Amino acid sequence: MKKILLSMLLVLAAFSAFGCEAKTETEAITIDFWHMSPVGSESYAATKAIINSFNDSQDRYFIKGTGFSFWDYWDKIAVAISSRTAPDIGLSTIDDVVTRAEAGVLYNITDLIAADPGSIDLGELYQSQLDFATYDGDLYALPFTATCRVLYYNLDMFETVGLTEDDVPHTWSELYTVAKQLDVVNDQGEIQQLGFDPTYGNATYHGWLWEAGLDFFDEDLNPTLNTQEYVDILNWIIDFNGEYSRSQLTAFGDANTMLGINPFAGERVAMMVETDGLYQTIKNSGADFNYGVTYIPIPDDNGIRVNWGSGFSIEMYDNGKGEDDQKQGAWEFYKYLMSYDVQMELSTANGWIMAHKGAMQTVSVGDPILTRLIEEVQYARDKVYVPYAPSWHGNDWQPYYNNALTGEMTAAEALAAARENYLQKKANWEATHQG
Repeated sequence: MKKILLSMLLVLAAFSAFGCEAKTETEAITIDFWHMSPVGSESYAATKAIINSFNDSQDRYFIKGTGFSFWDYWDKIAVAISSRTAPDIGLSTIDDVVTRAEAGVLYNITDLIAADPGSIDLGELYQSQLDFATYDGDLYALPFTATCRVLYYNLDMFETVGLTEDDVPHTWSELYTVAKQLDVVNDQGEIQQLGFDPTYGNATYHGWLWEAGLDFFDEDLNPTLNTQEYVDILNWIIDFNGEYSRSQLTAFGDANTMLGINPFAGERVAMMVETDGLYQTIKNSGADFNYGVTYIPIPDDNGIRVNWGSGFSIEMYDNGKGEDDQKQGAWEFYKYLMSYDVQMELSTANGWIMAHKGAMQTVSVGDPILTRLIEEVQYARDKVYVPYAPSWHGNDWQPYYNNALTGEMTAAEALAAARENYLQKKANWEATHQG
């Protein structure tokens, strides 16, 4: 009988404990947070632990994290924002924050900081990123991650032809001279190894233009591309590996794609412009070849040390429902995510360069490659947002770029056609946005 009573008491105690736990979570205000660490991803466990740590630190708010794969995330967040069903807090791209701020779907972060003095140290964030998150004088997001593009170079390949780290190129002419020593072609004319190609990896035409002090658009967002300097740089790209046919270069590139690995990580290209993400790829793969990173070589005369940066923003979404409790809870979690310690944890979890400069300086201690990458972030700039051609650097430009590379158009013809396309887009946009 005593055993039965004891069992009943244990059951009641367990039920009572369960009921209290469920009541706590039920009474807490749920805050939806969308991220890019879905179940099954390498970063899921660490991201979940970060969320749990916040939930355990207080009992007023309960953060409900939902993870999507990188590519799925963008489709889902775009639909959610447009339908006013966005999460309370989530990630987006920092270069187009202004479009969402203008649409009225973001909370004003400047107001939240002003009402909560000392909550965010803006001095720990890059001003160039803060500028992109600013609309009408106020911040509507904060930079969450940072990124950069650098030149990766394979020192083992350098050594095979008698080159050392002292020979790492820093100008366009040096880049060409070193690259030509590292090309390997077999008797059938097939490229086995390529020193460098200015179209591979994350090298872009607009990136090369920036180094020469040029851009696709002027300060009034009118398209440029109409002087000989633009033609000369595009021809430099086309002619860099002019001794090979485009079919040879394409075949070599396709072979890399079929292997499913980055051509630099696969030790098929000696030098390559890539993002900081390649460092994490190489690290995760366990590759043991000797390599380094440096700034992207610049024009010989008056070149500018610059690279294409970018990054994610962290945003609080206003769905127009007057949910003040959700807004305050999202702000508490927002501050937590932007804190020094959590920024370090997030960098470790995702392999990202986070926006918090102090946190990343700590994370990079003892890691020479990461230290070098972080140094280049300060020279990074993001692409300008052009409302009439938001894909100006991608889908809008790529057909003309491809035509120039394949010889279907001359450099001058491709640039003239691209410029005309931008002008037409501008006219169409202005016709529907006047007043």
